[in-house]
Amino acid sequence: MLVAAVVVAIVTALAALGAALYLAELFTRSKRRRVEGTPGDLGLRYEDVQFTTADEVTLHGWYLESPGARGTLVLVHDFDGTRADKTHGLLELQRDYIRRGFNVLAFDLRGRGESGGVRDYLGAQERKDLPAAVEYARSRAPMLPVVIHGFGLGGALAVVAVADGSVEADAVVADSTFTSVRAYLRRRWAVVPWPLFQLACYFARRLYQADADAIAPLAAMRATSTLTPMLFIHGERDRLISVTHTINIAASSLNARTSVYRVPRAGHCTGYLRGPEAYVRHCLDFVDGALPARRISVAAAG
Repeated sequence: MLVAAVVVAIVTALAALGAALYLAELFTRSKRRRVEGTPGDLGLRYEDVQFTTADEVTLHGWYLESPGARGTLVLVHDFDGTRADKTHGLLELQRDYIRRGFNVLAFDLRGRGESGGVRDYLGAQERKDLPAAVEYARSRAPMLPVVIHGFGLGGALAVVAVADGSVEADAVVADSTFTSVRAYLRRRWAVVPWPLFQLACYFARRLYQADADAIAPLAAMRATSTLTPMLFIHGERDRLISVTHTINIAASSLNARTSVYRVPRAGHCTGYLRGPEAYVRHCLDFVDGALPARRISVAAAG
């Protein structure tokens, strides 16, 4: 009986170990999807561009110029998306920003779309992508203010980067973000027992350098004194990430220029598609109040 119990325990432990290793690989498997469509499909002129991160990963994107632009918009997609994500209306959103006087840089995060990289690092390595994108955007229009508009993971990357000072931006719009990547993963994999989930996160970090704790907007906002204006957007019917994530992040900010726009009847990252006009109006009202008028006037005069 004792031998049988020991054998069962060993088999159970090995099974759990194997399951955790499998989950770690699954967590970090590249979320690469085809980039479906281009701004040209909407009659927009655009330029295929690429730039390199600090760790020498090549990122691919589009740069769209707006005549007499008053700012540059850097668009960052969600975990499983691309710069042309149809489920979030990203092409149409790029068109709307162009029409309202913003240059647009839309790009694929590493391991997604057409960019380099072979894994999803849960934000730990992707956090190097946004500084490279903002640097490229500034190189194209040095005198213009920069606004970052991110969805899901993209929004989380923007909040953390601005909060810790690794990126300088004049304003941030974060749509459907989460308190931490670990919380996001836990919600997405809620059926996995907690000890097994924890072990999988450990293996993801040790084997693939994918740290589930590297991107945590709630902790970043609590620790920062940044005065960068931030608009948080969240659908009230988001079943993947509850609107309470956004509410808690915004509530932790000491910045008076932090605001929240809750979109009725919208799901995860679908606020724009639910009501494009209202969504864009909220974003532009926020940006108009956030951008430094002096820099805009100087750029226009130049």
